Amino acid sequence: MTPTLIEVPYDLGRRGVNGGHGASILADALSNGTDRTLVEVEDESRNEIAASMAVVRALTTQVRAVAERGGFPVVLAGNCHSCLGTVAGIGGGVGVVWFDAHADFNTPDTSTTGFFDGMPLAMLTGAGWPGLRSQVDGLSPIPEEHVVLVGARDVDDGERERLAAGRVRVAGPADLETALDGLREQVEAVYLHIDLDVLDPTAGRANPWAVGGGLQADDLLEAIDAVCGRFDVRAAAFTAYWPDSDPDRAIPAVARAAYARLLSAAGVTA
Repeated sequence: MTPTLIEVPYDLGRRGVNGGHGASILADALSNGTDRTLVEVEDESRNEIAASMAVVRALTTQVRAVAERGGFPVVLAGNCHSCLGTVAGIGGGVGVVWFDAHADFNTPDTSTTGFFDGMPLAMLTGAGWPGLRSQVDGLSPIPEEHVVLVGARDVDDGERERLAAGRVRVAGPADLETALDGLREQVEAVYLHIDLDVLDPTAGRANPWAVGGGLQADDLLEAIDAVCGRFDVRAAAFTAYWPDSDPDRAIPAVARAAYARLLSAAGVTA
């Protein structure tokens, strides 16, 4: 099995700005001869939610093509709702290990900002936007008990209530292995999602929403080992890198190390 980097240069449906620009920088930093493909959307809607979902659907096609030829899809995306296309593309049937400073667990009913990229983990588990989710070919809800959320520390009140009432396992570095062991009792394969703001800003400021109390680079590498040591990782993603928030360009180096560790630990040949 060989990796393919799938570059998604969009942020809320707009090409080449903010996280979309960051996705391209990450693709350049990680490629080093690896197969690489680009998601492109011909008709960009002025409605950012419609535009975002058009990107998701295009990504689904790209991920499916990589998976069907036996490859390992690694998505580099501006937004976390790329997860919908990635999981649909690999055919579902996986658990999810989600690294993020934020829960991304709002729905239209709980969000106080309307920020679409604050809802992807909720959408992935079948909450909110049913009409939009139904447009993604092959997307089925992931049961909440099949999700481990790691490193979340900037959580809205509505998200906190939903998490408390739900079945998502919420973990930090200290109890990550216990949470992964519990997940391993239920699933054998996972989608690994790494929003780079799971890192503490002292390791690199991934985007404007980065907050203190996060993982150091070595913590992330050890966590990747822990995931790969327990599960068949079917696909992975690195998301939400805004280059303007990282003037020292620390994040691409961390992402490159994490990508190399992922390939090694998952037994993927570059």
